[in-house]
Amino acid sequence: MKILINLLFILACSASLNVFANHHKAGEVKETPTAERAMILSIEAEITHIDKEIRQVSLTGPLGQTRTLTVGPDVKRFDEFAVGDMVHASYITSIVAELREPTEEEKMQPFVEVTDQARTAAEDGPGGVVARIIRAVCTIEGMNRITRTVTILDARNRVHEIGDVQLESFEMLSLGQLVIITYTEAVALSLEMKH
Repeated sequence: MKILINLLFILACSASLNVFANHHKAGEVKETPTAERAMILSIEAEITHIDKEIRQVSLTGPLGQTRTLTVGPDVKRFDEFAVGDMVHASYITSIVAELREPTEEEKMQPFVEVTDQARTAAEDGPGGVVARIIRAVCTIEGMNRITRTVTILDARNRVHEIGDVQLESFEMLSLGQLVIITYTEAVALSLEMKH
């Protein structure tokens, strides 16, 4: 599992570099207002739902918290996962919001996803690591200072709610404002059979 967690960090970093290398050229970086948040978690959880068609696994942790993760195609033994199995999941998520006008390239490609992955060896049981970076041009559709949430609309007309927004960030935001969101997720998942 230590190798998986190391891969998780490496994949997240390499995917981030690939996205930013394609969108920022040397000497063109300008100081723009940004908001950033990151989270690192490692949990033991039970698989409560599997959608094998779209390769998503819903996990419920020991305190009842739920999380749905996408398992990439590189995890070849995905069919061995079953509802009720216990898994160990380590994941990193981060979100960066840049308050600026999109570049011409971003306007032409307002939603870009980069995914990288690795799998465990056959003798280690089913598992793997997936890193995903999404860069999207979004519009702020709603803000709630009481619940500390911001609602955004992406270029695919999908609505997302960002929670736990710092109160000082609301001073920089306004309805209808464009924001460039970069979301990073890296997940290491390994299966432990229940006895």
